[in-house]
Amino acid sequence: MKLFKNTSLLFLVCTMLLIPSFNLVYSQNKQIKDSLSYFIETAANPKNISNLSRAYLYFEKLKYESLKKQDTSNVLFSLQHLSKIQYSLGDYFGSENSVVEGLSVLAVCDGDTYLNFKLNFLNKLGKISAKRLDYDTAIQYCDQAIAIAKDQEHLNIIHNNKALIYVKQEKYELAEQEFKGVYENSLGLDNDFETNKALNNLGFVQSKLNKPEGLTNMLKALELKKAINHSTGLYWSYSNLSEYYRDQNDIKQAKFYADKSYELAKQINSPALIKQALAKLIAINGDEYAQVYLTISDSLSVIQQLQENKYSKIKYDYSRNEQLANVTEIEKERQKRWKLTYLSIGIFLAFMSGVAIVFQKLKYRREKIQQVYITEKRISKKIHDEVANDVHRVINKLQFQSHISEDIMDDLDHIYTQTRDISKENSHLDVEHNFEELLNDLLLSYKTSEVNIITKTAPEINWNKIEAYKKVTIFRLIQELLVNMKKHSNASIVVLKFSKSRRKIVVAYSDNGNGCEIKKGSGVQNMETRIKSTNGTITFESEPDKGFKAKITI
Repeated sequence: MKLFKNTSLLFLVCTMLLIPSFNLVYSQNKQIKDSLSYFIETAANPKNISNLSRAYLYFEKLKYESLKKQDTSNVLFSLQHLSKIQYSLGDYFGSENSVVEGLSVLAVCDGDTYLNFKLNFLNKLGKISAKRLDYDTAIQYCDQAIAIAKDQEHLNIIHNNKALIYVKQEKYELAEQEFKGVYENSLGLDNDFETNKALNNLGFVQSKLNKPEGLTNMLKALELKKAINHSTGLYWSYSNLSEYYRDQNDIKQAKFYADKSYELAKQINSPALIKQALAKLIAINGDEYAQVYLTISDSLSVIQQLQENKYSKIKYDYSRNEQLANVTEIEKERQKRWKLTYLSIGIFLAFMSGVAIVFQKLKYRREKIQQVYITEKRISKKIHDEVANDVHRVINKLQFQSHISEDIMDDLDHIYTQTRDISKENSHLDVEHNFEELLNDLLLSYKTSEVNIITKTAPEINWNKIEAYKKVTIFRLIQELLVNMKKHSNASIVVLKFSKSRRKIVVAYSDNGNGCEIKKGSGVQNMETRIKSTNGTITFESEPDKGFKAKITI
């Protein structure tokens, strides 16, 4: 019993000692939760610049701590509210940066888990684009959000924002379609405020389209808002009704509702709403409210300037913390490096593929040229071994016949000579060794007492380093030119100049023969076909009595 009493006493003492600690932890946790709730409310409904500045500091610190813990949810949560605060401060560029940072975090996350964050970011980008008057881009962001939204409440918000963009563009038919869908869908949700807002917006655009149900819907929405006593909702109903009656030139009713919206804006204590309400009154009454409007407008300008100045300092103070540890930036840099690596690999593979394709084409072209040369050699051999020999055998037989005319013998002899020449012109060429000597032999075979052939070769040409198929092509083309010269031109001087232009061999041929009009005969076509197969070019220049010129580039 004594032991029990001592134990109870010990438990009581321990409890009394621990209670302050428990209270401290509870108090700290409650303080954190209270601060979070307070700053969420501040971001959603800002009262002044000081509150917004404190909220910015709070969520910036939360983002920094969440990055260190790799707490993705809180990083996204912080960026969502930072973007909202920046938007309220008029820093649309900063707000956009926070959204883009959030989307970069989402890019490496499971999309369904963080779908609400993505919808919020896309919606914010749409609002930012609309503020910049880039309505087409704003609509695109809305459509992107609609495509992935699953919850009807989210869809209503996005469609409502899309409709408001159409209103700014004065595309009232499109806005009516959007608002009608929002209103019909909101009837199934337990949210009277959103339903009444949708009905008021629908009535407003219908009034812009001169539809009688427009006024009916706006008045119905007004009564419903009075029933739930929502000040901001009532303000927009009064404002829309004022604009409707002004459009109808009913100045009395327009002023009545404008006065109501102005009084309500003052009760709400929203400078932006007060400014808007005064603008409507000025449009209706003229100078009566002009001075008040100018005063509040000037005040707002001063406030905005203070916001920008204070906000700049806040951003500067926190820039150093961002430099210390920003996991998102590190992740972005890592992704950037990987992208560069993949891009480099892609470029390398593309380059190698290009090289392989070019190599294959060159190989195919060379094989094709080689096949042509093999065919020419085979035909040449066949002409020499079969046709020429057969003609020669016939000639020998006919020589012993007593009644064969000399003309027939001459014709057969001419045929034999032509056959032999064709065989010689297409015979196998060994261009791997002593090409220059082979070329000189060709020129000497056409050089006579009547025809002088002059050659000039640039010293930088090294025939041993020129591909075999190119040397064969050059040889055959020169041979074709000399054959044509011998048959048709009556030239006494032929000049051949060999030079090098960059990595190509250039052969300039000219003679002082009869010249001609260039026609696409078999000779010209043969030369063009041959040079085309090597990816080279050949051009001709000639006129009657002005000689003949050709330029080969290969």
